[in-house]
Amino acid sequence: PIELTDMRNQHNLQPRNDRLASRANSLSMGLFYPLMALLGLYIFSTSFFLAKRSMPHTSTCMEAKSLLKDTLGLSNDEIRKTSIADSSNGCWTERRVDSMVILVVDALRFDFALHHLPLSVGARLQNSTQQSQLLKFVADPPTVTMQRLKGLTTGGLPTFADISASFGGATVDEDSWVQQLVDTVPMKRGVKQARMAFVGDDTWVDLFPTQFEDSHPFPSFNTRDLDSVDDGCLEHLPHLLKSLRRDSNPNGFEVIVAHFLGVDHVGHTYGPHNIHMDAKLRQMDAMIGAVFDVMDDKSIKSCHAALVFGDHGMTEGGNHGGGTQDEINAALFAHFSPGCGDMQSLLELTGTEAGVDSERAFQAIRQIDLVPTISILLGLPIPYANIGGLVPSLLPSPNHSNEQSTPNIALSLALNAAQVWRYFTVYSQTANKLPSMPELESLLNSALSAYKRALEHEDVSDSIAYREVCGKFKLFLKEAAELGIRVWTRFDAVGMVLGGSILFASALLVAWHLVRLALRLNSTLPCDQRLEVSLASVLMLFYCVLLTFSNSYINAEQHVGTFIQAVICIALCTRLVSAPAYPKNGRLMPAATPWLPLVIPLCHRTGELFVAGHGLDPSIPLHAAHHPGFFLSSLFIFLLFRIYLH
Repeated sequence: PIELTDMRNQHNLQPRNDRLASRANSLSMGLFYPLMALLGLYIFSTSFFLAKRSMPHTSTCMEAKSLLKDTLGLSNDEIRKTSIADSSNGCWTERRVDSMVILVVDALRFDFALHHLPLSVGARLQNSTQQSQLLKFVADPPTVTMQRLKGLTTGGLPTFADISASFGGATVDEDSWVQQLVDTVPMKRGVKQARMAFVGDDTWVDLFPTQFEDSHPFPSFNTRDLDSVDDGCLEHLPHLLKSLRRDSNPNGFEVIVAHFLGVDHVGHTYGPHNIHMDAKLRQMDAMIGAVFDVMDDKSIKSCHAALVFGDHGMTEGGNHGGGTQDEINAALFAHFSPGCGDMQSLLELTGTEAGVDSERAFQAIRQIDLVPTISILLGLPIPYANIGGLVPSLLPSPNHSNEQSTPNIALSLALNAAQVWRYFTVYSQTANKLPSMPELESLLNSALSAYKRALEHEDVSDSIAYREVCGKFKLFLKEAAELGIRVWTRFDAVGMVLGGSILFASALLVAWHLVRLALRLNSTLPCDQRLEVSLASVLMLFYCVLLTFSNSYINAEQHVGTFIQAVICIALCTRLVSAPAYPKNGRLMPAATPWLPLVIPLCHRTGELFVAGHGLDPSIPLHAAHHPGFFLSSLFIFLLFRIYLH
């Protein structure tokens, strides 16, 4: 009897043990799948979202000599031979311009400026090549407005990890020329007060909420609105220009920023080649020409500058965000007033004296190069974390003559190089160690040796020695920017592939597990519902997982969701139509019931045309359906239909 009892106990324990083992196995697999997915996501994200640590340091107005002495190693005698600013007319060097107008035409491609702005850009290039320059303005990915504006004000390289801020807004926490203009004591730059005004895309106010004295922001996220932001700019810009600092108004605005969005929104809505883009470019042409007319007033003896540029380009589909040639090649047009003097000699500074590599450095203009250029033009310190190299052809002489222009540019480039090297050194010591620093230091030492030899010459005129110095410093700055681009903007392809493969494998395992579960559930479902459930599962997987990695998916997300909804409703309607009139409960199905699922996509599409599209698509007012009477009558009909169903 005891043996028989033991056998019975073992027989009863066996199913229990099997159930416990099955639960343990399910638990372990339930933990394994998420952990595997998290591992793949971590590897992929660290390779795709390149990290760059922000530095809290700021440049100061009085540190120019310490940069030359402590960072570059120049002696006191060598520093005295430079034209470093000892007066109250600039921080690191003397201020070049008295005021500046910055016109940002969002998504202004280089070919737009070259071929479609004849009254403003074309006319100035033909009549006054010394005072005007059209340059190809290369943006660094991501080509998104907020990231580009950060780069254009700090001189740094915002990474893809910052891209989420484009939808929520984030203030700039690094040193920038905008903040420098506010913080620097005006008397040290030879001005009574520093005033800035802004009108246009509200992204600027998100980045700099308190820096502009006079601000007129307009919402920017509605890409179907082609004119509201531009109309606001055209309304306020003439009044701001009347308050621009000039000889008769020394207390006027020193910097005016206007950001137009129409070109970008036309591209998103219609693409780059259509009548809407032609009309918008004509509007921009007239506006830019009016600003240049203010600059060209010969009665103004002081020097003023106008900078017109695009923050990025656009693809042939009208989109942007990536790194294709159409997306990164924007335009920069610089126009100086007659009071800035003849700038023809600056165009002759090409870097040929220092070799082919240096000459190429002069030809390539990156957007971050505008930051040190603006700082030197306004007599400001270059932002601490800037890695751009200033553009010599955009630097008129401090006294607005051609005398000693090259030594002044050599000094500006030396200070720029010292600032970049200090930033790289501090970043390597406090954040992450940067690669290729010895090679970069070798280029800097070569430029310093040439600079010291040039300073030994008693003749400080426009000599070959100073031209060689400019070329070597410019080459160092180019290689420094390339190092930053390699570290902070180029993806780790190996890590992305590895992380993506792990994610894909975990997705396959989860899908296999779900298929097994679905087969078990389908065995309990009626046959006519299995196709419907399977179709819904596939479409939702496609919608939630695969489309997440699509480029510019946000532009088509609503349409894809509407399509999936319509397909599922049609499948449901098909099943109900083929169902028996008398279900199992014995009650007669109303004749309208099988067609009720179609009401959902019909209402969605109707709302998309007459409600969601109201005021967004510029062509909507051309249709009779836009009339309020039609809209209200449609609502009344749907109300009667709903009462009938009940």
